[in-house]
Amino acid sequence: MLASMGSEYIDADEMCHRLFLVQELKNKIVERFGNTVQDIYGKIDRARLAEIVFQDKTCLDDLCSILHPIVIERIKSKITEIEKEGRRKAIVIDAALLEESDISSICDFIVFVNTGRGRRLERSKISRHWKEEELDKRERFQMALENKKRKADYIIDNNFTVDNTFRQVKEFWQLYIEEI
Repeated sequence: MLASMGSEYIDADEMCHRLFLVQELKNKIVERFGNTVQDIYGKIDRARLAEIVFQDKTCLDDLCSILHPIVIERIKSKITEIEKEGRRKAIVIDAALLEESDISSICDFIVFVNTGRGRRLERSKISRHWKEEELDKRERFQMALENKKRKADYIIDNNFTVDNTFRQVKEFWQLYIEEI
């Protein structure tokens, strides 16, 4: 929605997924988690890796320590590129682990999009083919939603209609972005 108003969009999860193709990082991941995290073609099997890291917080922390510094550097590079080109008035960084990865330290505003459990489950089933247990497992390893809300500068309630959500996004844009 913010893109339709003129913002640039950076997807931190997508950046992480692309990093799994970088040989140096693949080597570090295999060294830490073993060959079982590779498929028959030598690529990182994200589902297998997720099985491991979402059962043990130490494993998740280890994976994050491998990926997050590089993701943060790539986000900073992308921001620099966008700013140099003067392409956008605002840059949105979509990151589930915003606080945990310290990406929040490079943000001017933190917007929390509040979505009820039912909708989160429905969306994860459609977009990622997750079962309820998978969503629960992953959310258990993230900062509690209430803590994320408290740390946010602005909250958008995504529990109603698309029009209602868009109205809130537009209000945020007018209050914070158009002022810049």
